[in-house]
Amino acid sequence: MYKSSFILFLQLLLTVPLLAQVKGVVTSPSATGEEEALPGVNIVWAGTTEGGSTNAQGKFSLKAPDQLPAKLVFSYVGFQSDTINVTAPNQKIKLSLKSSVVLEGVTVQERKQSTSLNLMSTIQVEELNSGELERAACCNLSEAFETNASVDVVAADGVTGSKKIQMLGLDGVYTSMQFENFPFVRGLAAMDGLSNVPGTWVESIQISKGTGSVLNGYEPMTGQINIELIKPDELDERVFVNLYGNNMGRMEANVHVGDKLSKKWSTLLLVHSNTNQIKIDNNNDGFMDLPIKEQVNVMNRWKYKGDRYRTQFGVRAMAENKSGGQLGYNPDFDYGTTNHYGTSAEAQHVEAYFKNGFLFKDHPKRTMAFFIRANYHDQKYQAGLTEYDGTETYIYLNYIYADAFKNSDHRYKVGASFVYDDYDETFRGTSYQRTEQVPGIFGEYTYKGKKFGAVAGLRGDFHNLYGNQVSPKLNVKYNFNKRGVVRGTLGRGFRVANIFTDNVSTFVSQRQIQIQQDLQPEVAWNTGLSATQKFQIQNRDVTAHLEYFYTHFENQVLVDRETPGMLAFYNLDGQSFSHAVQAELSYQPWKVLELRVAAKYLDVKATYQGDLKQVPLVPNWRGLFSIGYQTLNKKWQADLTTQFVGEGRMPSTIGNAPENVRPNHSDAYALINAQLTRRFRKIELYAGVENLGNFQQPSALISADDPFNSEFDASLVWGPLNGRVIYGGLRLKLFKS
Repeated sequence: MYKSSFILFLQLLLTVPLLAQVKGVVTSPSATGEEEALPGVNIVWAGTTEGGSTNAQGKFSLKAPDQLPAKLVFSYVGFQSDTINVTAPNQKIKLSLKSSVVLEGVTVQERKQSTSLNLMSTIQVEELNSGELERAACCNLSEAFETNASVDVVAADGVTGSKKIQMLGLDGVYTSMQFENFPFVRGLAAMDGLSNVPGTWVESIQISKGTGSVLNGYEPMTGQINIELIKPDELDERVFVNLYGNNMGRMEANVHVGDKLSKKWSTLLLVHSNTNQIKIDNNNDGFMDLPIKEQVNVMNRWKYKGDRYRTQFGVRAMAENKSGGQLGYNPDFDYGTTNHYGTSAEAQHVEAYFKNGFLFKDHPKRTMAFFIRANYHDQKYQAGLTEYDGTETYIYLNYIYADAFKNSDHRYKVGASFVYDDYDETFRGTSYQRTEQVPGIFGEYTYKGKKFGAVAGLRGDFHNLYGNQVSPKLNVKYNFNKRGVVRGTLGRGFRVANIFTDNVSTFVSQRQIQIQQDLQPEVAWNTGLSATQKFQIQNRDVTAHLEYFYTHFENQVLVDRETPGMLAFYNLDGQSFSHAVQAELSYQPWKVLELRVAAKYLDVKATYQGDLKQVPLVPNWRGLFSIGYQTLNKKWQADLTTQFVGEGRMPSTIGNAPENVRPNHSDAYALINAQLTRRFRKIELYAGVENLGNFQQPSALISADDPFNSEFDASLVWGPLNGRVIYGGLRLKLFKS
């Protein structure tokens, strides 16, 4: 009795999502006789259409079938197919495929696409693997999407050097950022949080548009971005070093050290540091193009993999200090004065997470999961004479029970969550405090047929400040042929706006600020439809994708800059919506070459003081052209990406002095980024250029020569300010795992 009670206690309190997974690695012998990873191998359960493929490291992980034993078929162009008999739900496989044609001195290799769309999943998921992240400098997460058309990266303002993302034409705060299905960059940390996630820590990124799954909370409105960090038990090398530097004075260093301590235990230490100590003013406006900054970021991960019980836990700590503004600004002497205009920001962030789970031995489809994440964030910010000081204590708990009906095509998940979010903020001497306590319950049903699939979920959250919130979410898909799928999505999202950290870039001005007293939570409905078709041209795969998403706000906290000299925050009174249409085509005409072309149309409008207008600083169209070349032996790689940005509406500046009046629309422009990589056995060298054409937004800062004038405004930024950036670096990989 006591033993069974103890096991039940573990099931309830010590759980993470676990499914019976058949994992392994597929290799092939090279010309030297050594085994090399084989990416892109097709893997299918015999007699079904279910399966997958190996990743860039030749590894794979598949859900075990209901009935065992079962045969797993491996096939790859140019290699002899092989079949493995799987007898256990967690069987580990190591397979070496033999070439079907042996040519002395010739090695045949396939290049796997670095961005992929899964045709089998009901929810549309676009995955960016490590190969995609290495196509650009990708020093941090805010720069990880520069070769991607789904997520747009824009400058936040003309002084702080911060970047932010947009999805479906809406600000990134409406997109849920997840770290391995934990809420991640949110709350006060969202102020500059994307730049606080080093790019080398990221293993892959999954982008899903729409409101997603009820399992991941109530906040997503336009989509979810899930970040998978590198895992302690899946390291290719035990020591990794990455060094980076550019002509703007930015220098970065990353060191990863990890290993398997035993058959079940593994650990990983991630250390990141970056600095910029050079004041540069390429556009000659008297302001630094990038702030002076220092950051240290450390994370330690642990993982335990047992037969029936697994757990992961870790801690992260980050400290950052940066200052920008006029070239003569010195925060030690000019802070709080009108001697020189400047900005400064200090942030300290500490977090811990714990997730663990239990798999039922006699019921491989039944799992239980429990997540805990807690963080403390301390943020100080100053722009001119405007000061902000805030702290946040955040605790998140999520419990999930999953099982299948007798027919495994029908699955369900139920669970409960709890959010504790305490804010203590001071803005311009006024205190703003709130404590959110949000218990929630949810349920989700999944049907997976041969052609049709559906994920229907409903969650109820009981907010202590804003009452009960109900969030339905529905995703459906239909495979109209073997390589084509159409998907639909509908759902509701709910969030409480953090107006100071969500809109920190708007405070880099001398506008008078008005804040409505009874700001209400933001509520939006998202509807989407997409179609993906794969076909072949000259025996090479082509992927065509078309999508349309409509986001409609029931309420939104509007940021109104329509009146010169005024900045107002108030509840929506009227319409606010976004129409986003995107078309994308990717093709590998040869094994060494990958092409990607995308175009996007955006119609984003909101009602400002009774007038329905296009949301400012959002271009009405975007385009992308990307070409990647990699030699068959992978020693050389060249990448070129061109981003096209259309015109966007600008807030009115009529009424300013003539020299401070700006056009009503931004200019269309193009940005060209290029990178060259050379790989050796243990070291990789890379060099590149961003903004090859040296495009700079003209006269971006209004009244830059007199920043304490009432017309000064550095927030109306629609293009790059710092011109061409040349960079280089190296990746050192030691002690193969």
